[in-house]
Amino acid sequence: MKKYFSIFALALVMGLGFASCSTETDEPAGGTAVEKMAGHWVVVVDVIEDGQVSEDPYGIGQWDMYTYNTAANDADQMWLSDGNNFWGYTLKVPIDLNAKTFKCDHVFIYNDGDEDQFCTITDGKIIENGGLNVNGKPTDAIEYKIEFTDDPGTIYYVHGVRYTGF
Repeated sequence: MKKYFSIFALALVMGLGFASCSTETDEPAGGTAVEKMAGHWVVVVDVIEDGQVSEDPYGIGQWDMYTYNTAANDADQMWLSDGNNFWGYTLKVPIDLNAKTFKCDHVFIYNDGDEDQFCTITDGKIIENGGLNVNGKPTDAIEYKIEFTDDPGTIYYVHGVRYTGF
């Protein structure tokens, strides 16, 4: 009798297991509106003073930054964050998705500080296959110039490549 009960219990569990795997919808999975510009980036920051570029003058080296969609999934803006690795900025920037460019003028910085801070970004762009990963394979590149209201006149040049995990 135990044998029949065990077989029945096993069949019941397997039947419920298969039934729980049914799909809820036939909708295909999709990406976000800004997925072509969104990503995890490995960048460095240089300073531009009097038209001259000083490479990594603060000795920060490479750091991670992120671009991602807004909660509304708008196709005309994205979040840009330095991941608190450089200045501590997270800001919403207008984008041109077709040209893969972005810029902003006097935009509020969302950070943990007590002061209201703003910044201006110029010449922001993502270049498809514009860089090389650590193995020498082509990957997307990002670059932009940023100036902060609490450090007027200093232009920071942020540039790097998409993090690929390799």
